[in-house]
Amino acid sequence: MFDSDSDKIIGKYEVLWIDTPNSRAVCERYSSTGSTVLIPEYVFAVGHNTEFIIAKQHPTNGFENGYKIDKSKTNYFIVDIRNKSKVFGPLNKSNFSKKVSELNIGGIEFDQTYPEEM
Repeated sequence: MFDSDSDKIIGKYEVLWIDTPNSRAVCERYSSTGSTVLIPEYVFAVGHNTEFIIAKQHPTNGFENGYKIDKSKTNYFIVDIRNKSKVFGPLNKSNFSKKVSELNIGGIEFDQTYPEEM
């Protein structure tokens, strides 16, 4: 059974899942029926301003294995929406903090959240 849902982040960017919420990813929409995955599953927290999107992700074991979420690992990502959707990540928390400082990103909160366990 095919099911899906999405939540807009900003502009052409959205949090999207297809078939199962465990496949939740950050995507860039390029048409009414198509998008490109920028940050793979399982995205559980997102924040943004007009220049950047930040996200937290627990990796999964992929489609073939049912998208089982590995909560023991948290990856951080930054999408530079000023620069052709350049993605920095996966980063650990320390490297994420350094990159946030380097890119002079301030004041973004992880205010779009999803359950960490499905």
